[in-house]
Amino acid sequence: MIKRILCILLFLSLSMPIFAHGDLTIRIAEKTIEISEDPNNFELYYQRGLLYQQHMEYDYALEDYLKSQSLGNTNKALHYQIAEVHFLTEEYSEASKSIDSYLEVDSMDLSAKKLQAQIHFNLKSYKKSLEGYRYVIHNMKDIRPEDVLEYCNIMLTENNKNYKGALGAIQFGLDQLGPHTISLQLKKLDYLRDSGQTEKALEQYNYFILEYNRNEFWYYKKAKYLAEINRPHEAFISLKLASVAIEQLNAKFKNMSPVIELKEQIKSLESSINNQKS
Repeated sequence: MIKRILCILLFLSLSMPIFAHGDLTIRIAEKTIEISEDPNNFELYYQRGLLYQQHMEYDYALEDYLKSQSLGNTNKALHYQIAEVHFLTEEYSEASKSIDSYLEVDSMDLSAKKLQAQIHFNLKSYKKSLEGYRYVIHNMKDIRPEDVLEYCNIMLTENNKNYKGALGAIQFGLDQLGPHTISLQLKKLDYLRDSGQTEKALEQYNYFILEYNRNEFWYYKKAKYLAEINRPHEAFISLKLASVAIEQLNAKFKNMSPVIELKEQIKSLESSINNQKS
């Protein structure tokens, strides 16, 4: 036992410039000692590879995974980890080979299909990526906002005019995650603006104005958009509503730098609108 502790301490002293996380460093050191005592155990190499990967030491992780494989590890999970490491190090062709091997064993694994779609995307195989991610997004039980946003990004990369599809995906995400998922509502506004759906974009600004108590910023954003689409009268009204909202704030909020800056932005936009009228 003493010998084992001394070996771990020696490993730590030699490895300190490499490893930053204390607990993880100790676990890697302990696993290294186990390997030295049982050098043909493929499971130990796999376990240390996972630890290296957590520590973002991807070269060491891959080395351990391949060593585990060479010692006879045929577990499907090994293919997934090798694929993930190749993906993280931007070796997308190698990642594709490994995730294909995994899916040959378990073709219904959603995590693997998602990784495959991400790999296809980085290989610029956008149609394959979109097809794979579509399957994932409609079958995941624990969908997250970032999954929906990634799906939309793939969709618009494959066809940069497919705002109808992207907005449909956003709505699907809102139906699954709740109507007030802020990241999806913000992206919905972007897509409505970018696709020239003016009235729907204005409705989306109204959503934010009605949804948040601190709506002075949203009145200003709406006014700025109205000015951009050459509707100065409506923009002027929205600016006035922004000023009213500011006046209704508690004194401590009025004196905060973002609100002071907003008041200056309101004045500047009002001046710009008045200059356009004259």
